[in-house]
Amino acid sequence: MEELNSITISEERLEDCRDVIEPELQDLIHEALKSGFSREEILIAVNELVAEDFAAAVKTPSVH
Repeated sequence: MEELNSITISEERLEDCRDVIEPELQDLIHEALKSGFSREEILIAVNELVAEDFAAAVKTPSVH
């Protein structure tokens, strides 16, 4: 198994990316709330999806 030693990401680029993603994330949360899911359910589901994508991006196994 490969071990992830470090990831280097520019703080400025990360902040810019967050600025782009945050409004869409809030829209997603709002739509899911309208569908009857709790904020906790939504955030856990988003967290799990992000973890899966992150694991694929860095080629490490994901934990389920």
